[in-house]
Amino acid sequence: MYFSNEWKWENDPLNEYIARTYLQSNLPKFLYYDEYYALPSRISIEKLQEAKLDDEELKTAKALFELADINVDEIIDADNYEDFIAELEATQATITDQLFKYWETNKNLEIVFNIDKVEETRDRSITNPATGQPMTVPDAKIVEHILDIRVKNNRSRVTLPLKNRSKGFNWFFSFLVWFLKIQEDKTNNYILLLDEPGLNLHATAQANLLTFFNDLSKDYQILYSTHSPFMIESDALHKVRTVVETNEVGSVISDSIQEKDPNTLFPLQAALGYDIAQNLFISNNNLLVEGPADLIYLTSLSNLLETEKRTFLSDKITIVPVGGLDKVTTFISLLRGSKLNVACLLDSFTDQKGKKRVDDLIQYKIIKDKNIRFFDEFANNGKATADIEDLFEKGEYLKLFNAAFDEEYSKIKISDLDSSVDTIIKQIKKVINKDRFNHYRPANKLNQLGVDAKYFSAKTLDNFEKMFIEINKLF
Repeated sequence: MYFSNEWKWENDPLNEYIARTYLQSNLPKFLYYDEYYALPSRISIEKLQEAKLDDEELKTAKALFELADINVDEIIDADNYEDFIAELEATQATITDQLFKYWETNKNLEIVFNIDKVEETRDRSITNPATGQPMTVPDAKIVEHILDIRVKNNRSRVTLPLKNRSKGFNWFFSFLVWFLKIQEDKTNNYILLLDEPGLNLHATAQANLLTFFNDLSKDYQILYSTHSPFMIESDALHKVRTVVETNEVGSVISDSIQEKDPNTLFPLQAALGYDIAQNLFISNNNLLVEGPADLIYLTSLSNLLETEKRTFLSDKITIVPVGGLDKVTTFISLLRGSKLNVACLLDSFTDQKGKKRVDDLIQYKIIKDKNIRFFDEFANNGKATADIEDLFEKGEYLKLFNAAFDEEYSKIKISDLDSSVDTIIKQIKKVINKDRFNHYRPANKLNQLGVDAKYFSAKTLDNFEKMFIEINKLF
């Protein structure tokens, strides 16, 4: 049997035939992409034909024309661009659909291609065909064909050049053009090597890029380097390899569970921390309170009311202590960006700056007015202000305080309190002559005592039940 030896191997023509016929077509190609292959807003078709663009722009610009199946020579010689415009419109529709399948930051955008023909008169340098020497042609008519790439906002109906969009958007768009062209090649297998992809993208857009990569990985093997925790799937750390530069052997690649260098581990730790913050402490329905003492009181009284078959705080609600009244507005803004249900249960405002910040959130419709509730609505203490401690009968809270601080202060009786002062916390501080005390300790003492509902008066239980009824309605 005869085997052609097209590669002209001097030895072993049979293996040459096998390599050329069966192995070569299945060998993968490696394609490298970094953040610099960005499309310009305006592409000179003449310069593209003459290969005068920078290499990075040239690769992506050529990919765009090949994707649209447009011959550069034909468009330069044409007087009518209708056929080319139809091809470009079909391509812009494909790119727009693909782009906004993953780009969730703003789905009101649309890619628009236009072809401009620019004519101007100026001196032109050419080569003299007779002598081969350079010469200048004065007042020569110069014609240049331009592909103009714009981004249209369908809401405002305004278009802007591609360069006027964010660097991250430009990168994502250029990468998509480049990759759509690769996908048209059905004859080769590719391994994609991506260096710091999405470096200019914000956290949500990086998560969108990960979704894009997961879809691509069904057909292509993808290897990418990153320092960003948002480019790491916390539930797929087995895919991660760490790279450390050492003095002994150079770069060392290892499994993430074997890595010990804290700087190298930091993006992994940050990714895990973000995931824990999203899933452990926060749910779809979040009730923001100021501190851990509020969390204990609400949880304890809710449990007691449940044992009494009375209304308790819904199990669907997660209580989130934010660490102080000054942090409430920050948490509201952060959670609002995650499309979660948020309500607040707060002490009465004594700081007008804090009240102003919350009022601003309501004014700008970041949170609804009805979703911010205060303990003074439920304390039933005859005062205009209240903390969560004011929902208890005074004698009951004093029992918890005295038990928690039995070694620091003498036992306080109701008769020691100044009833003209608005909250029991302030009344106690006046007795002990301190500006503050640890509010967590009485709450923790309640936790330690393991009391049943009989420990509290009917008024206290009624106050908490009334509050839980209203809070449950918010969700």
